[in-house]
Amino acid sequence: MIRRPLLLRATAALLLSSALLPAHAADHLARVRASQTLNLGFVAGDAPFSAGTAEQPSGYAIELCGLLGEQLKQQLGLPELKLRYQPLTAATMLDAVAAGQVDTVCSAVGDTLKRREQVSFSLPYFAAGLGVVVRRDAPASLLTPLNEGAQPRGPVWRATLNQGLNRHSFAVLQDSVSVDWARARMRALGLQSELREVPSNAEGLAMVVNGQVDAFFADRLVLLNYQAENPRGSELLVPERLFDVLPVALPLARGDDAWRLAVDRGLSAVQRSAAGQALYARYFGPPSEQSQLLMKLFQRPE
Repeated sequence: MIRRPLLLRATAALLLSSALLPAHAADHLARVRASQTLNLGFVAGDAPFSAGTAEQPSGYAIELCGLLGEQLKQQLGLPELKLRYQPLTAATMLDAVAAGQVDTVCSAVGDTLKRREQVSFSLPYFAAGLGVVVRRDAPASLLTPLNEGAQPRGPVWRATLNQGLNRHSFAVLQDSVSVDWARARMRALGLQSELREVPSNAEGLAMVVNGQVDAFFADRLVLLNYQAENPRGSELLVPERLFDVLPVALPLARGDDAWRLAVDRGLSAVQRSAAGQALYARYFGPPSEQSQLLMKLFQRPE
């Protein structure tokens, strides 16, 4: 038999934990059914994943969310479900999800444990690779470690590497996982190089073009896209090396398992569908064997 004081304490703890959840978390599906609207945030400067305006958004993640919307129409029995897009920044996107201002963010959002303190995440739908862009005429003291990815093999080699890299400056996108990665690598190598945080991928690329920094770290596909669109893109080099790999997923409000399950079911159906596979091929080319295995790993069977 449970003692009354113990029962009261357990009930109080349960009520307190419920009160700490966002007000919209427990009835997200009810809100979507009532409004028949999906509010989708996106970061405009994240091509090829997301770009454009609220009236004309574009990109792989934008179109993926469109296909997800079609799945949710069928799954939830909402044939009139509308998609409304809202431009956000990398600094505000997770706050917007946590506060219920948007239902998710249709951009390349990396799933990390630190971010899970603020939001939940769907199943992954992509694997992002951290790359770098430099000028083609960059000196060997910069190109060699970036291209080869060699690790320190002793005090003399390490000192030589550090002496070369310390002469160079680097940039990363602010409020991105690249910031923590770059700082950790600089600490590990004992570098005193300048690290600048920029508000957009376009600005980071422009700083490399204009010689304001020597290298800019961001998602490699994003860098290749900007290089192709920049009039001076031929002056730039994006090495094949990936410095880190991160699962990309849709951020969702915490504490709503039913909503996350609906999104995961929809995403899995999209990735299995001919439309989802054609969308991937249109943006990134025919998937390699490794990419096909990753897509199967990301989705879940019914």
